[in-house]
Amino acid sequence: MLVEARAAPRLHTVEGLWRKSTRARPGSMTAFIRAEGLLPAHDVDRIVRDAPTELIRFQDVAAAIPLGDRPTMGDWLDRFHAVFADGRRRDVIALAA
Repeated sequence: MLVEARAAPRLHTVEGLWRKSTRARPGSMTAFIRAEGLLPAHDVDRIVRDAPTELIRFQDVAAAIPLGDRPTMGDWLDRFHAVFADGRRRDVIALAA
């Protein structure tokens, strides 16, 4: 959703990162997440509202860290999976901590 919200001003020929709607799903991940109730509407609204500036700030901070010192994708995934190790749903804000 963050990437989609950041890209939204430039998406003229597609609905979202999934491009076009199909019978099974919309072209936007954000619309899918909202329609399926995967996140509360207020969280979706906040992410869409704040994503462009938060993502730019994140990129600026990340750019200041030497490439060799940045976490690998594996590190990110391990951290993500650790939050859900017991199979329970978590508050979206907990993932950002």
